[in-house]
Amino acid sequence: MISRRRRIFRYVLAALAVLFGLEQAWRHGYDYILPEKFAAVDEGKVYRGAWQMTWPMKRIVREHDIKTVVALAHPPESPWVAEERELGDEMGFRFVHLPIVDDRSIGDDEALFDLIEQAAAEVASPANQPVFFHCHHGINRASMVHMAYRMLYCGYTIDEAEAEVAAMFGLKKVDKGPDYRHMRDFYETRVLPRRLASRAEEPARQ
Repeated sequence: MISRRRRIFRYVLAALAVLFGLEQAWRHGYDYILPEKFAAVDEGKVYRGAWQMTWPMKRIVREHDIKTVVALAHPPESPWVAEERELGDEMGFRFVHLPIVDDRSIGDDEALFDLIEQAAAEVASPANQPVFFHCHHGINRASMVHMAYRMLYCGYTIDEAEAEVAAMFGLKKVDKGPDYRHMRDFYETRVLPRRLASRAEEPARQ
């Protein structure tokens, strides 16, 4: 006969196995159900997040009347890109693919900044709104475009843009790939010159 202690031990092991299975199912299954890193930047107009599975992506598009999706990750031949483009054809939203790839060994900030500026312009265009922009994890590239949008189109300083992103998602430093630290140079080279030029033109208009 099995001793009482051994039966209890088996029950505990079985319970732990069930809990582990539930935890794994939640960890690997929740992103098929719930939107990942989804947040409003400007309610009713601009939203950001991570790359979504099909069901939560459909929810986002329907619930927020999304007209345009701007994807910031993966090469053009990626299955992720093909699936989201097909979903756009199915649901009627415009799909814009602007993969931001930052190779630190090259040091080509201009090419990176061109893509960020182009993405921010797509986000800011009233014709595209409501717009949802995202990278893969919804953290680094999405935050860079978020900051560019705020600085180029909403009048934010770099400190104000950083503070907003920090409060919403935190500022993440990465060893490979892009992160928010590029944005101070972006502010100096792409935002401030535009503001100075605009101020210089004001007396001429009067």
